[in-house]
Amino acid sequence: MPAGPRLVARRTTLVLGAAALAVSGCDNNDTPDPADAPSSTPEADPDTELVAAVLVDLGIAEELATSAGLPDLAAMHRAHIDALEGDPPLDPTTRRRSARAAVPGTEQRLQRRLVAAAVAAESGPLARLLASMSAAVSQRLA
Repeated sequence: MPAGPRLVARRTTLVLGAAALAVSGCDNNDTPDPADAPSSTPEADPDTELVAAVLVDLGIAEELATSAGLPDLAAMHRAHIDALEGDPPLDPTTRRRSARAAVPGTEQRLQRRLVAAAVAAESGPLARLLASMSAAVSQRLA
């Protein structure tokens, strides 16, 4: 029965050959297209500077509302800062002297800033969020 061992050897050779081809892959000396390679630097978010500027205004408004003893207004601004993933709350300062008088003007400027930011935002969800914030500030002004 010399045919038996030869069949096993032949099958083994075929299996090992197929496995070698599968592992090595086909190489026809093609080099990868550099345009297909993933970029190492992600694209910058066009709204980053806009959000940073809005966060500054919200932080000022929050600090002023806190100083004026208006915790509900300060909490609203804090919620807006949190929605934009802003910095932690500022340390409240005690500047009650003219803080209450400055609140309406600051809130009106903030509301206008939020409207402008909503229009300028390139991201639809961000534009809706900023417009919602503007509406909330506007309701507080009424």
